[in-house]
Amino acid sequence: MESIDKSLVDELDNLNKQQKEIEDKINNIKSELINIAKLENKELIFGTHKMCSVKPYDKIIYPEDKTTLTNLIKSRGLYEDLSMLNYSRISSKINKKELSQDIVNFVRIEKDFKVSLIDRGV
Repeated sequence: MESIDKSLVDELDNLNKQQKEIEDKINNIKSELINIAKLENKELIFGTHKMCSVKPYDKIIYPEDKTTLTNLIKSRGLYEDLSMLNYSRISSKINKKELSQDIVNFVRIEKDFKVSLIDRGV
């Protein structure tokens, strides 16, 4: 039984490494495609069976400290319209039993499993 356990953990470790390598390779190829699109001033690049659309867009980068931005939005009366629930924080408070039961009654709680690898240093 232990050898099955060990082989499953090793296989998961191996697949995670492959996934990281593949994601890195995908990101590198995307960067190269973006460079080609810029140099050749085109938005479509054709492959054998597919084509790749490369379109520029305005990426919004928010400051790390959002306090000033949040206060400005609040002062303009826009906070209610622009804010949203933070489900991760709500879940954490429910798990820590920090919210009243009337709020907890709106959610369903079920058991699930999180599987993660931990480096043994071997």
